[in-house]
Amino acid sequence: MPITQASFDNIKVGYISETDGYIKNVSISDANTYAELNPDTEFIFIDGDEKVRFLTISEVNALTPKNLLRSDPCITGDQPCGPPKLKFFGGGGVGASANPVVDSSGNLIAVDLVSGGFGYTSSPQVQVIDPCNNGSGAVLQTLIENGVVVQVIVRDSGQGYLPPPQTVPQYPAILELSGVTVTNPGFNHNCGVDTLEVIPSNGTTLSYSCDPFGKIKSVSVDKGGRFTELPQIRMNTETGLNATFVPNFDIVRDPQPVDPVLTDVVQVFDLVGLNINGYIDGKPYYGNVYFVNGIKYAGTTEKTSGTNIIVYDTQLASVQKRLDVVSTITASQREETETQEDTIESISSPSRGSYSTTPTSAPSTPSTTSTPSTTPATGGGYSTPSTPAPSTPSTPAPSTPSTPSGGGGGGYGGGY
Repeated sequence: MPITQASFDNIKVGYISETDGYIKNVSISDANTYAELNPDTEFIFIDGDEKVRFLTISEVNALTPKNLLRSDPCITGDQPCGPPKLKFFGGGGVGASANPVVDSSGNLIAVDLVSGGFGYTSSPQVQVIDPCNNGSGAVLQTLIENGVVVQVIVRDSGQGYLPPPQTVPQYPAILELSGVTVTNPGFNHNCGVDTLEVIPSNGTTLSYSCDPFGKIKSVSVDKGGRFTELPQIRMNTETGLNATFVPNFDIVRDPQPVDPVLTDVVQVFDLVGLNINGYIDGKPYYGNVYFVNGIKYAGTTEKTSGTNIIVYDTQLASVQKRLDVVSTITASQREETETQEDTIESISSPSRGSYSTTPTSAPSTPSTTSTPSTTPATGGGYSTPSTPAPSTPSTPAPSTPSTPSGGGGGGYGGGY
């Protein structure tokens, strides 16, 4: 089979029409014609890596045949098996993408919807692709609003799927039970007497409503718990039959531990390639952000999930901020240490003086005895016995230099 050479004629884009929905396979020439009449049109291009890109007409004109080729070389040989991939198709739209959440038991328990896409006129289907055929049986259902996929419900978790290994891109997330889908309403339940049970509950409480025939119409989550494994939801009943349920989870992407430290975290395989919302301590941050006075914080809103954890625009900025904090602490510690040393020095200075006082206080004694030293006879005539006692030991040392009394101080200074 001959290989078709990529050319400019092969470059096709699309756009969303308010009247006709998603228009695809538009040539560059036709795109320019449409853009002249609709200058603010955002065009849709699927590159060689099957990634959806949204382009202006100038960016469309800058496309080359290289954009139709894969960016990475073809991989040959055996490759390690990993988690399944999700592929959206049908529905008349484009751009929906999501990451699967697989628990340690091999169940596909949730789907993290990364992009809802555009232009869907009906709910697209989702194919679960497992390259190594380890898992099977997962069934996913999409819900759309205004042409955008807003939710992916796991109607059947399947089995045998692999969680992400450490070698593939992934991010942490917490799963909070936010809804329950009734996959089979059953019949003949004793409404108001039968109870719904979640195993394990993890603090979850549920309530339900049913019709006169004992069929379960809907389930409400009064309080949602957090899960890392697929819980079992069942009806405790003595009369009802066949009611089945599946949990729906809200996914909090890349949560930041505040207090207490998060332990109920799962790792999600990032097959889509999430947009990084910033950096925290040098690490990429994919979660929600909110702003206060122009500063970006991790969380949804200041009131409901504020963390006071700053999200920086660049990795370097987040690292430098951390280093600034360390240097500030170091400077503070250094200042405190210097203060302590000064205090110790001021306290110990008398004792240091006492060590050097031997020379310093010695001339002070002669200075007091300098008056009697000039009149030794009179000094000997002192009636106080206390004076002769110190004068005798203090005088011998400086007695020789007593004449140059000023030089005695210099003599001590020279000796130290």
